[in-house]
Amino acid sequence: MANDKWTIVDLKAVKDTRTYGNYTRFSCPVCGQKDGHGGRRDACINIKTGYGHCFSGSCDAIFITQDKHNELEKARRENREEWRRLNARKRVYYHQVDTSKICMGSYPMGIMSYLKKRCISAETAHNAHVGYCMRKSKEKATEGQEVLFLAFQFIEEGEVKNCQYKSLNKEFQFEADCKVLPWNITAALGADTLIVTEGMMDALALMECGYQNVISVPNGAGTNLSVFDEYLDFEMKGVETILFAGDMDKAGIKLREEFVRKFSQYQVKIVEWIYDGQTLKDANDMLIQHGKEAVTWCIEHADDVPMDGIARLSDCEAQLDDFYTNGLPQGKTINIYGLDHLMHFELGRFIPFTGLPGSGKSTFVDNIVVRLCCQYDWRAAVFSPEKWPMARHYSEYISLITGKSAFESSLRKPSYERAKRYLEDRIIHIESGNRNTIWNILRRARYLVRNKGVKQVVIDPFNYILLEGHKGEIESTIISQVVQQCVNFAHDEHVLVMLVAHPKKLSNDGTQKKLTLADIYGSMAFYNQADIGVVLYSDEITWTDRNRSMHSMRATWVDVQKMRWKELGQLGKRPIVLCTKNNRFYGCTEVSHDPLMYKPLEFDEFDWLSADGEQTEISWHDGDPF
Repeated sequence: MANDKWTIVDLKAVKDTRTYGNYTRFSCPVCGQKDGHGGRRDACINIKTGYGHCFSGSCDAIFITQDKHNELEKARRENREEWRRLNARKRVYYHQVDTSKICMGSYPMGIMSYLKKRCISAETAHNAHVGYCMRKSKEKATEGQEVLFLAFQFIEEGEVKNCQYKSLNKEFQFEADCKVLPWNITAALGADTLIVTEGMMDALALMECGYQNVISVPNGAGTNLSVFDEYLDFEMKGVETILFAGDMDKAGIKLREEFVRKFSQYQVKIVEWIYDGQTLKDANDMLIQHGKEAVTWCIEHADDVPMDGIARLSDCEAQLDDFYTNGLPQGKTINIYGLDHLMHFELGRFIPFTGLPGSGKSTFVDNIVVRLCCQYDWRAAVFSPEKWPMARHYSEYISLITGKSAFESSLRKPSYERAKRYLEDRIIHIESGNRNTIWNILRRARYLVRNKGVKQVVIDPFNYILLEGHKGEIESTIISQVVQQCVNFAHDEHVLVMLVAHPKKLSNDGTQKKLTLADIYGSMAFYNQADIGVVLYSDEITWTDRNRSMHSMRATWVDVQKMRWKELGQLGKRPIVLCTKNNRFYGCTEVSHDPLMYKPLEFDEFDWLSADGEQTEISWHDGDPF
């Protein structure tokens, strides 16, 4: 005889066997009768272990002795009995409900009036085993008085395990130390679709509308959903779809989210109490205000659980139509000659910058920040712990804005004060602390975006971020996750995120190959996830004047090595030069193509805020014509 895997062999019934120590050889019952095979003892079983197999190359039979098979079956039976013993429901749970005090007869006038007000018939309440009784009130106004309560009995396998009492003034009481279980859980037996409400009155409202497969969580929005665990394998075994028909308030939405996570193995649908453009709190409110037809409509239009991370064309249709009508956005330029065709800046983008020490990374990013702020009012949040003290950084911003060094000897007091007032609300620092995790930095940046109108976020440099990961995670994985958080932040908050990151160390001989974005320390994510990727390096530019005299100057080369979208710019590089008096970068014009020569444009000291006007004192002399 054989099962799905083993061929079971009773060695006592097998003829013509031969034993060698612990091994018994015999003719294979699977292939032994085939042509040319009869009489051969290709089957072998280890008597000690009870297992064996056929040695024939054309046969894959494996054997187990009858005695071993019986032994295993006995062990399985014993294990099943032990499982049943451990998992069987105990017949007595905690304190027992004294049902003698609960009346199941005709309801008194007070309860009849209350049920009528809630649009629930006495017959529906009786069928759901809702009784009534007198209990002492615990409310301040009626404390110690005997008050009429509805009694919602929690029945399991024919026994009342608990009872919730509800007064006509919405006072709730539970039996002490009784089992907590879903109300009307027996309604799940034999149901393929189950409706779960947040309260018993809502469950009665659905029963009034003809639905019988309705249960309720026991404690409303505060229910611990583990009360369902022991009912999944029996009462709820045949359930395939669950309609969660909870309340529409904040607590109800939270319970809904917990319920969806808990019952992810089922097809869960959400019932929303919205009808004829009006949103109501729960099923009973819908029954009272709009009747059975509205309740039925809401149940029949229960929808699948909204799934995060899924989008359709309709979710971006307005933006798509804008692209169709007006074309793709071209981004903002910063008015640096030679760079405006290479780089455009757009909200929602992530731009990493790298370069060797002294290449001008931070100063170049400061130029971008101030120019976008002054030209387009893109306010900025800056995490720049290397620019300490903070007053020195603001001094550099003032020089950039005014075109002059931020000292009394160079900059007039009115211009200085105007620049300070301008910067107060437009460039805000995120201070460095003991725990500079990306979460902490972006948490403060998010506050500034939502409350101060910030549109630029700068992290300079990356190595000041405290990297935290799970045990066993390698550094490159953690860095990639941090970069992904920056990208997600740019998308979610619709801001421009610029990040300055240092490259790997110099090679052992002190030389350095041409830098690329792949040389940023720690991860390829800086290149892979960038919308625009920029490498900066220093090199000489040379040019000749009219007298054919040769001139040279140290310049910063901006090398755009990653461009995700062509409307944001293009790959290429261009030199710019720094004016040390005001920290501004100026473009260079090409004066010769072969050989390639660039000449810096003239520096200026134009105050970018001068259009706002400036008050000055006028010297007044007798006889002046004005």
